[in-house]
Amino acid sequence: MNYFNYFTEIENFYQTKRETFTLVSSLDWVLIENWKERGIPLEIVLKGIDRAFSNAKKRINSLAYCVRAIDEVLHEQKETRIERPDLPEIPLEETQKYLQKIAGKAAELGIVFPEFAPRITSIADAVRAIDTANFREAEQALSALEERLIAILKVASDESTMLDIQRGVEADLAPCRATMTAEQLSMLEQQLWRRKLMERYNLERLSLFYLI
Repeated sequence: MNYFNYFTEIENFYQTKRETFTLVSSLDWVLIENWKERGIPLEIVLKGIDRAFSNAKKRINSLAYCVRAIDEVLHEQKETRIERPDLPEIPLEETQKYLQKIAGKAAELGIVFPEFAPRITSIADAVRAIDTANFREAEQALSALEERLIAILKVASDESTMLDIQRGVEADLAPCRATMTAEQLSMLEQQLWRRKLMERYNLERLSLFYLI
């Protein structure tokens, strides 16, 4: 199941349980990304969401309230094999087109921060040159390039932007503090920072998971 189908199935089920249409938050996106990248089967996520709603004593307004129930279901089904999904057979032309797209988005950042343009251009060129023959190696290379891009954004962004992002992260994490461990909160905070920072500059994640 590709990333967007996985996301859509969870989103639709969550809305059905809430009995109302609701836009998922940045935090919800990050949680779904994490479940997908950990290789947690869709049926376990849905079963956990269902359990969370069944046991809830108040209205659930975020998937964050379902994290503990999903972990419980996963623990109960120890025999379930958890694997990071492999890249299916995708035409090389389609993969290259996708890399060109996300590289182009990254390159546009050089207009926003001309003082960093050479470094940004170097990252964009490296994205275009990624060899996708080995999925894991390609993901590792893209992840490293994304880290370089994030580092530039953190240095280049003004203080007001960084404070605004921090406030957004804190607001999103607020409902999680009573239901998650310190380790889980730390992981989510890092991922939320990354997503919000890249969204601020209309950047796409440097990952092949959004293609499959």
